[in-house]
Amino acid sequence: MKKKVFILLSTLVVTALSLAVILTTFLISKTNSNLYTLYNNRDHIFTLTRRQVLDSLNKIPPQCKKLSECKLLPGDILIRRYITERTKLIDRLIHPYFTHSAFYLGDDQIIEAVGREKIPENEIVISKLSESDWYNPDIEGFVVIRPKNISQKINIIQKDFKDIAENPNYVFGLPEPKTTQENTKNTRKMKGTCADLIFNQLQNNGLLTENKAPQIITPDYLFLTTLNNQVDFEIFGYKVL
Repeated sequence: MKKKVFILLSTLVVTALSLAVILTTFLISKTNSNLYTLYNNRDHIFTLTRRQVLDSLNKIPPQCKKLSECKLLPGDILIRRYITERTKLIDRLIHPYFTHSAFYLGDDQIIEAVGREKIPENEIVISKLSESDWYNPDIEGFVVIRPKNISQKINIIQKDFKDIAENPNYVFGLPEPKTTQENTKNTRKMKGTCADLIFNQLQNNGLLTENKAPQIITPDYLFLTTLNNQVDFEIFGYKVL
């Protein structure tokens, strides 16, 4: 009798656990199906540890240690670590240091790919920096990267970003291979994450040359790529806790 009860309880526990896994999988996929693609490719996604970020910035004196005190110029690249409802699952699955990035357009305006929204047109937006969560005191770390040779290109980049923000065909998501984009650009949405949105503009305007860039550009990769190119970029300000 005891053996039968034990077997029955064991079966119920296994069934309950299986249902929990299925339910969790369903809920996460409904939230953002791209996370599974991200997880399945985690071995091919560039990430940095906190120690690597600290070591890379060790010999660079920051000109500002609070983002609100940084005198930003149009073209500045903002990268941060801030765990939110949007980023906590990616942080658990992929373990990056930086979790988000934005581009400063000037006049207190930034453009950023904020994530999945009920209205897709709201996924890549231009907003006021002073009214955003970039000044949240819970941010664990930030870096301001300044392109040195952007003055002649900034007007073009500003216009391109405004066109992207206003174009309903541009939405947040993992980018597709270029061949797929070229074959379907008139029938499908153009997807981009916060980092490759910026990375692509830098490349398209000749400010960054990277022939072996991964398909998925992470904020960590954007940070290290610009950091290693001291001819064209400089670290203007930062704070890493």
